[in-house]
Amino acid sequence: MLGGVSGVQGQDFSAFGAAAPSLVGVLPNLPQNWSDLPVQFKVSEAVGYNSNVLNSPTQASAVASNLILGLHPISAFESISDYGGSTKWYIGGDQFFADGSVGFSRYLNNTNLNTIHNAVDLGVNWIYGSKCTGQLIASEKTAESQPGQQVSVNAINSLTTVAFNETAKCAVTGNYAAIFNSGTTNSSNSAAADKLNNFRSEFVAAGMTYMVSDTNSLDLLYTITGTDYTDRGTSMNNIGLFNKFTEHQINLSYNKQFDPNLSLAASVGVVGVRDTGFSFDLPSGFVPDYSLAVTWSATPKLSLVASLSHTVSPPTSIVANLEVSDSARLGVTYQFTPKLTLASSVTVGYNSTGFTSTTVNTLARSEKENVYGAQASVTYAMTPFVQATLSYQYSKTVQAGETTPTSIALMTVNYAPY
Repeated sequence: MLGGVSGVQGQDFSAFGAAAPSLVGVLPNLPQNWSDLPVQFKVSEAVGYNSNVLNSPTQASAVASNLILGLHPISAFESISDYGGSTKWYIGGDQFFADGSVGFSRYLNNTNLNTIHNAVDLGVNWIYGSKCTGQLIASEKTAESQPGQQVSVNAINSLTTVAFNETAKCAVTGNYAAIFNSGTTNSSNSAAADKLNNFRSEFVAAGMTYMVSDTNSLDLLYTITGTDYTDRGTSMNNIGLFNKFTEHQINLSYNKQFDPNLSLAASVGVVGVRDTGFSFDLPSGFVPDYSLAVTWSATPKLSLVASLSHTVSPPTSIVANLEVSDSARLGVTYQFTPKLTLASSVTVGYNSTGFTSTTVNTLARSEKENVYGAQASVTYAMTPFVQATLSYQYSKTVQAGETTPTSIALMTVNYAPY
């Protein structure tokens, strides 16, 4: 009897299709997958323990004693919630997109330390003719500084970044293409000591790329960046802190995929500055900038990544014109089962002031610092949409006799239905 019903249903649908063939292709197709929905949502919830919420040193020299007298690290159980959504649509050959998220960091028995973090971006991946592609994107993000990435002690620092950037690449001839990038960034901190590193910058960049093959490329890029440290008065120039300067950087990068299991990314360049606003005049004094990263899949389950770098960037953990960072990292990932993945890494680093007079060291938290870090995680794919991760992160900075350790253990559940 069920077989007969099935047969009748099949005939009914067939007859309907024959009677109204003009409807086929007229009505929009219904989503066949979560990824086909016009708006995609994702949720992340984490609970755990933070041993040093306020970035407080546990040891201090006499020089720093006034900063931390009578204070000690505050530890607390915490929860971190994130709720996000994204959408994309096409007009012609251009892809427009928008992403947004909001989240909350809550600390048990320390509700006065609770913070809100958010991020939003809006942009377009564009195509012009058959030779040019690029991206325009405007973004805003506010979040707590990561351990070891703030100047202030005994405080939570929230970093807000507002940026507008464009990138463009146009084929010239053969395997050569021209690169044109530009953008603006406004970065501000909430903690008092970190405000000395608040800045507004504009940059332009131009260069060439040579695609030897799909897995082998060489890029040459020249970038000029003008930076205005908005919370530094002109009197800061007397101790070597610029309130305005221009940074010139030339960089040569090489990417090579030797085979499906081995890849290399390397870059080398120099950075120089002038103590004026945005300027095309040649800089004086240069500092090298280079990096090397190797990724190797030793077996189908085991992969390793090793990297070394000497980079110049805006200051985050010390007060300076630029921060010069030396770091080395070794990471390993092992897929124990199709659903269970283990990962761990260790990092050592050294940060120092760049293009800054030694007299600036009279300011708090402007000395050189050593950075150490380690992390480990276990991720289990509960369903195609849900995964759980147990992670542990340890970091320690040592600066001018101050030692600041932080341990964070989290259990995180991520829901991303696509």
